[in-house]
Formats: sequence, structure tokens, C-alpha cells
Amino acid sequence: MKDVLIIDCGPSLSDVSKHYGVAPEWIMESLKNKGCNFTWVKPYVGDKIQSNNADAWIITGSPCSVYNCEAWMVNLEEEMKNIQSSQIPVLGICFGHQLIAKCFGGEVELNPQGWELGAYPVQFTAAGKKSQLFSGMEENAIVYESHQDSVTVLPENAIELARNNKGNQAFMIHDNFYGVQFHPEFSWEVIKMYVFIRSAMGVKVDDPSDPESTQGELVLFNFIDLI
Repeated sequence: MKDVLIIDCGPSLSDVSKHYGVAPEWIMESLKNKGCNFTWVKPYVGDKIQSNNADAWIITGSPCSVYNCEAWMVNLEEEMKNIQSSQIPVLGICFGHQLIAKCFGGEVELNPQGWELGAYPVQFTAAGKKSQLFSGMEENAIVYESHQDSVTVLPENAIELARNNKGNQAFMIHDNFYGVQFHPEFSWEVIKMYVFIRSAMGVKVDDPSDPESTQGELVLFNFIDLI
């Protein structure tokens, strides 16, 4: 069995959680047949991270911004630096992706292109096309997004793996840290509710059709196969 540490960085929208649960549950459900034992910690409420007791980490999204530099975020960055040379695979999702970038010297800010909400195509770089993380994914794969911050400057030595017209969508650094801006754990039902709630609050939706796609989930499967 593979021991996977899920680092939960904050709750989902309350109405989404009421109907569908929360991101760590979606991740565990997606990976239920991949031979994993899961440990779920919430550093934002004071849980400690046991760095050496896992074969891989998955860092979730968050309602927070990495540039707020809250104490638990700073502590999580330190933990990432501590395992940098361990070769433990780490997958950062949305906020997690941004925190990895910040941790290793990148820049994160409000996306000058505006919100990315709903279903979007992503394009893989030459390195991304060769990466096992995206094995089986189509060119212009449709993935699900809900964020207004973005990585505007990648860390030195980072390798860009995917992007679209909203900016960077994935990168790798130090051979074992992977960041994806999109949400591979989101189902079609979940993203439709995110779009419904946030568009009602005035957030612009670039593609109101919300096409259905299972492409993003392949990232979770492929990540576990890296262990």
C-alpha cells in the first residue's frame, strides 16, 4: 500500500460541501482503487505535518491566498523545503501549486487575466507531453478551474509543463514537486456548482457551457503511479 498524506489547506464553498463533500474526500474517492492509505491533515487549524511518514503528498486548494503569508502557510513551506531532497513526490493543486511556486522563489499574484472559473483547455509544453503526470491526456484537454490568483513568475529551474491563455497551468521543480493550477479532483457536478455560486456573485465565466470532461482526473491516477 502507498501512504499518501493529503494536506488540506482550507474548506470548499459551504454550499458545495453540503451537497458533495470536500476536496480531500474527492481525492480519496478518485484514488480508492489505487492501493493507497490516506492521512488527512489540516494545517490551517493547527494540525502538524509528519514529514517522514508518507510516500507522497497532495496539497489541496484553499480559499486563502499564498501571499497572505499566514503562519501555517510559512510552516508548510518550511516542511516542503525539508523534504526537497527526499524525492517524495508532491502534487500541489491550485493553492498548493501556487505555494510550491512561492516556496521555491516564484511569484504569485492576482491573475492580470482575471478569474479562471469553469472548464478550460490546457496546452502541454514539449516537457509536459513527455511527463508521466499527463499520460493519456489529450492536447487541449479540458480541465476544471476556480481561482483568481496565479503563478506569474515560475521559480528558477522550474520546468513549465502546461499553460493556456490565462497563464501557467503546470510545472515541475526538483524532479519531485509538481504543481497543477486546475482541479483534477473536481467532478462535473462540483464545477457546475462552483460556477453557479461564483457567477451569481458577479464572477465572469468565459465558457458558460461548462463542457463535461474526465481528463483532469488522470493527473491523480498518474501521480500515484509515480510513487
